Amino acid sequence: MLISRAFLLVCRAWRMVLWLYFVNFSGGLLVLLPAYATLQKQTGSSLEYLKLLNNFDYTVYSDFMQNSQSAIDPLLSVGSWLGVLYLVGSIFFSGGILLSVSPSAELRQPFRLSRFLPACIQFFGRFFRLFLSISGLILVVAVFWMLVGFVVGTSLSDTANEKDMIWVFLICLFFFSLVTLFLLCVGDCAKILLFRHDETRVFLVFRQAMRLVWTHFLLIFGFYLLLMSMGAACFAIYFLIDSWIVTRGWLSIAALFLFQQLFIFSRVFLKVWTLATALQLVTSREGQPALYRPV
Repeated sequence: MLISRAFLLVCRAWRMVLWLYFVNFSGGLLVLLPAYATLQKQTGSSLEYLKLLNNFDYTVYSDFMQNSQSAIDPLLSVGSWLGVLYLVGSIFFSGGILLSVSPSAELRQPFRLSRFLPACIQFFGRFFRLFLSISGLILVVAVFWMLVGFVVGTSLSDTANEKDMIWVFLICLFFFSLVTLFLLCVGDCAKILLFRHDETRVFLVFRQAMRLVWTHFLLIFGFYLLLMSMGAACFAIYFLIDSWIVTRGWLSIAALFLFQQLFIFSRVFLKVWTLATALQLVTSREGQPALYRPV
């Protein structure tokens, strides 16, 4: 099966997956260490903030924010910029990831940054333009379904109750999510086409990817939904286990930290697996070798 073949390719590129994980880990430390130092300085000898470890206490939170708002705001700003940096980084590393999981025999070499980073640099511009295009389409879709919900809700306002309005909202949210997932799936396939053909015309390739996904809708979009479901299941398992762990000492905190790192690693692995699966699917549909060769 294609998805299992892609899984084996990702396992073969385990050095790259570990490297990407450590990049994520290092980025997290940029916020974690200053945040820990700030919290330690602001709380002093108070133990009230420890109540937030297991459950959310609004009284403790509001008191802390009221007394330490000026110290926390810069951390929130740094966290926001780090989120933007993470998004740009995920786009930047896509070219190197595709090179590392390519099934072509000529590309099956041990992971080296000297090959990985040039591929990231070469494809970053076109992948970023693709990201902007997809973001614009998602924004248009969001506005469209907001208008649909508003029009339907207004027309039913005289006869519908709150339950009916909630159903209207959920239906619009469902179709928006479905179209968004479809566009993201097309975007991943467009990345594969840009990589395989070393193409720079983003809009042309995006239309080609949309035709490809639409032609093989059940196969390509079905596998994409399966992988996204795995990601959602990982989130559900994480929050479930997180609710079970009671952080009363360093041992439980260490256990929670290790579990969080396992979750982050699984998210990185799933990201690479998704691109590898898309590469396998597009390759099997096109049936021709990739034109891109690393320098």
